[in-house]
Amino acid sequence: MRTEDISTELLTDVKDKLYVSWSDNDEQIKKIILRASKYIQLKITQELSFTPDSEEYELMLERCRYDWNNALDEFEKNYSSEILALIQSYALKDWRDNNVESTN
Repeated sequence: MRTEDISTELLTDVKDKLYVSWSDNDEQIKKIILRASKYIQLKITQELSFTPDSEEYELMLERCRYDWNNALDEFEKNYSSEILALIQSYALKDWRDNNVESTN
C-alpha cells in the first residue's frame, strides 16, 4: 500500500480517532496509517483487508492514535491480548483452510 492508495474514508476514520479536523497533516497521517497497517500485517503474517468492521481495522486505528501521540512504546504492551487474539484467529482460519483442502 502507498499513501495514494489510502481511501478518503480510512483517512477520515483515522482523523476522527485523532480528533483532527484540519487537512494540514493529511500526508503525515497517511504515513502513520501505512506504518500501522504494515505493523499489523507483520504480526499476523497474512493478507489483511482492513475493512471498517474488522478487528484489524480497529487495532490499526488504535496504533495510529498511539503513533500520533508519540506513545508507540506503550501500544504493544497495552494491546498485547488483542494482537495475540488476532494472530490466533488468523492462524486458526489458516489451519482450517489448509485442513479442508488436504482432505479433499
